[in-house]
Amino acid sequence: MIIFILGYIAGIVTAILIVTTLTYFRRVIERKVNIIEKQIKVAGPRLKGFIIEPPSEAEEVRAQIIAKNKAQGKDTPISELL
Repeated sequence: MIIFILGYIAGIVTAILIVTTLTYFRRVIERKVNIIEKQIKVAGPRLKGFIIEPPSEAEEVRAQIIAKNKAQGKDTPISELL
């Protein structure tokens, strides 16, 4: 029984140490991540544009149902949108 209690306490202490370490070194970690993201963007393919897909019929119907219920002042349940 004592082993379980010690393991539980050790787990909590470990979690606290991880959280405090990450919050203490947050700026350093963010700086490293930003540098890596910039390197990936430079090395990645160049974007030349994007494709806009027209909304499907189902999306339009859902938008109409939501607008109708919003005008009536009530929430739209998910079951109505399926």
